[in-house]
Formats: sequence, C-alpha cells, structure tokens
Amino acid sequence: MNVSRKWPMKAWMTAYLFVLPSIAMTLLFEYFPMFDGIYHSFYRWDGANLESFIGFDNFVRIFQDPTFYVSLQNMLFFLVFGLILMFPTIVACIVLFRIKSSRLQYMYRVLFCVPMIVPGIVSLLIWKFMYNPQIGFFNQLLTFIGLDDYAQLWLGDPVLAKWCILLMGFPFIQTIAALIYLGGLQSVDSHIWDAADIDGAGPIKRMIHVELPLMKGQFKLNLIGVLAGTVTGYGTQLVLTNGGPGFSTLVPGLYMYQRAFGGKTEFGYASAVGLVLFVISLLISIIAFKYIRSDD
Repeated sequence: MNVSRKWPMKAWMTAYLFVLPSIAMTLLFEYFPMFDGIYHSFYRWDGANLESFIGFDNFVRIFQDPTFYVSLQNMLFFLVFGLILMFPTIVACIVLFRIKSSRLQYMYRVLFCVPMIVPGIVSLLIWKFMYNPQIGFFNQLLTFIGLDDYAQLWLGDPVLAKWCILLMGFPFIQTIAALIYLGGLQSVDSHIWDAADIDGAGPIKRMIHVELPLMKGQFKLNLIGVLAGTVTGYGTQLVLTNGGPGFSTLVPGLYMYQRAFGGKTEFGYASAVGLVLFVISLLISIIAFKYIRSDD
C-alpha cells in the first residue's frame, strides 16, 4: 500500500474523530431513552425497580382506558384546528411575497422572526396570566369597556379552555412555516410570475392557480410538522391547564407525562403510552411521505 492511499484513510479517521462526540451524545440522549422506553413498556415499573415483565398488558390496559380515549378525542380536536390554522400563515406569506418594496418585505420578515427569540415557556406564562380571571388582561378589558358580565373563568371552563388554548396562536402565523413558505416562493423562476401577469391573472386567480400549487411541497413539509407536533406535543396543555378542568384539555402526551411524573410513577405504563404515540405519529408520517412521493 503506497503513501497516497494512507492519507485518505487518515483523513477519514480524523473526520470520524471530530464527529464521534456528536454521535456519542446522540446515541446517549436521543436513541438510548427511546429504546429504553420501548423496553420498559413491557414491564410494570415504578421508575426505580423493575417489578415484573408483563408482556402486552400495558397496551391492553391502554386500549381499555377511557381517559386515554378522552385524550385522543382532545388531540383530534387540536389536530383538526391545527390543520385549519395553517392557512393564515400561507395567506400572510403570499401577501408578503407580493409586496414590491424590499424594505417593507424585510421589515415584515423580521417581525415574523421576532417570536423565535422569545422562549416558548415565557409566551405560555404570559398567556396564562392574560387568562387569569381576577387580574388577567381579558377580564380587565371586558370590565374596562363595561362588559364585565361577560368575564369568564377562561381556563376554568371545560368548553372555553380548549378554545383558549387555540387562541394562543393568534394571529396564527407560524414563524418557521412562514420562512419555509417564503423560501419556496422566492425560489420560483421569475418567468412564471411574468407569465401570470401577461395572462392577466388577478390576485385571487393568481393565488389559486399559481401560488398555492407552487407552495404544495412546502405545505406538505409543514403538514408533517403539524401532525407530528400535535400527536406527541403536550407542553402548552401542561403549562396552562395541566389537562383540566377535568380531562377537557388532556392530550395523550400529557397523559403519558402524568402517569410517569404526576404522582403515579407508572413509568412502564407511561412508556407504553409513549410507544403508542410513536406508532401513531410514525403511521401519519409514512402516509404523508407516501402522499408526497406519489404527487411530486
């Protein structure tokens, strides 16, 4: 073997050496918890000692658990409205893309990105404060304009609580999704816009027949994010309502958290719930990716 063939091997070894810490951290903090959760989903486990191997009993229990079905219904509620509320971002991006002034476009893009620098927990706590029935913004505003009879226990009402959680996204413009849509529109060949202008396409016709079809790829990408995030997410419900009042805002992810850390210490059962959520999210992702491949 000559020297010239040894150098590439050294280069490869050096490269692998640099990425080794990242690989090790990923395996330790990403893959180990995942496979550990799968392993413990077949055990009755209190988080400290393995009590016994129980096979699929945790999964049988899940599908006989009425609370889990309630959480699934709530998840479906948030999922349906999450999909509907994707469209304000699309419309906002189309409007922004049509602005001729580059300075105005830049200003709006900055405004879109500002929420990214605010920690999510801070936003949640601010909204929770605004919903406070005694000193919160909404009841204070109603009182100020003389409509204090309409003051509500916003997060204390089983019906209102769900809608209050949805309202938190107002004006329903997702920052990351907006950047993806804008990037997609800006990558389109300018000849397409010129052709639309020559054909006399008005604002509505241009949006329906040109801009929306061109954004289909970005829409599918964001759709997968919304589906996976809604199926497995629970942070908003945890901070604002902890699933209450009753089980009105309980979602499967929060139910999993509560079974493990909510005083129950049923880590085996919580792991099984997590595995079920993983399978649901995986199936949705596979269907979505299949849809993308068949359409592109």
